[in-house]
Amino acid sequence: MSVSEETSASPAMADFTMPTPADRHSDIDAKHQRVASLLREIGSDGLLVLRPENFAWMTSGSPSRSTLDPAAAPALYYSQEGRWLVCSSTDTQRLFDEEVDGLGFQLKEWPWHWGRQQLIADLTQGRNIATDELLEGCQSIGDALAHLRRSLSPYEIACYKAVGQLLARTLEATGRTIAAEETEREVAGQIAHRLLRHGAQPLQISVAGDGRSKPYRQPAYTALPIKQSCVITATALKYGLCARASRAITFGQPDSQFRKEHDAACKVSATYVASSWPDSVPRAILASGQRIYQLVGGESEFYQCPQGHVTGRTSVELQFTPQVEELLQNNWAVCWNASVGAALSCDTFLITEEGPRAVTAADAWPLKRIKIQGADFVRPDLLVR
Repeated sequence: MSVSEETSASPAMADFTMPTPADRHSDIDAKHQRVASLLREIGSDGLLVLRPENFAWMTSGSPSRSTLDPAAAPALYYSQEGRWLVCSSTDTQRLFDEEVDGLGFQLKEWPWHWGRQQLIADLTQGRNIATDELLEGCQSIGDALAHLRRSLSPYEIACYKAVGQLLARTLEATGRTIAAEETEREVAGQIAHRLLRHGAQPLQISVAGDGRSKPYRQPAYTALPIKQSCVITATALKYGLCARASRAITFGQPDSQFRKEHDAACKVSATYVASSWPDSVPRAILASGQRIYQLVGGESEFYQCPQGHVTGRTSVELQFTPQVEELLQNNWAVCWNASVGAALSCDTFLITEEGPRAVTAADAWPLKRIKIQGADFVRPDLLVR
């Protein structure tokens, strides 16, 4: 695979329409039908959903955010004919008002002072019940549900585009407004503030100033001031969907080493993106990235940190390693994470029959156009302040 020299590119604005409450109801109904088919297939009377990511998937929304005790978190119960919200008396009104009202859910409630376990025992007693967690006397089908939820519905794809655009704009607005000598911690706070004020939850934030991401390939943030450059990365959750992206900023022209590292990371990430088609083998995609690492003189960089994963209802649904042979599928979301020295090129993409589509596409940011086997792929460049 050959990689040509880059040229400058102009940013493009994402174009999409947010779905309606009716679209969400239809999406939940469609998932119920899939669950009913699965219950018939495995011969179960019902499905008890305990994991937050599956709660979010089957409600086509977000997991509950206000419960401190996991053992008291809301759950779902499905039969072939009906679906129920299972929750504490403390949470019932809020959950119906904010999450599931009008979406076809009935209620099974436990008094807060009883605890969830008694109601679960009542639901499962004398029945052949499947669950998404290990539960005595029940059939665990967590892996089957995890595989089902990876394939995004049209409703989820529309929501994902909104999450991705919000994350990209958050990182880029932060990158355009931060000042030299601000601390990594202060910049992280700005990212978190922008996400939270727009209804997104920051799951992970990284701010690495002045090359700190070279020895620490998965940094967080510190009280150190940023003087010449920084790489900012975040993973955001909204509508129960996770998106991840990075952007890099320099104050003044970048030094030659950081420019070289950033260009190399962009070439590797573009190679990963170019290979992201339905039925592609992750092992083969990683091998193509390794070849580019070799071409740019950074063969050992491949081994410094994870290169990518399937994402969606959890930050990492499936980590890509050379041992993974499960084929990529249409409507999966993947995150590619190419790291060279202090540089990082990371974004989230949707796998489609027409090719990879950026979920966290740059909105108002310098871009690089990289040609791979005759096709152009755009990656976020350095923002020089």
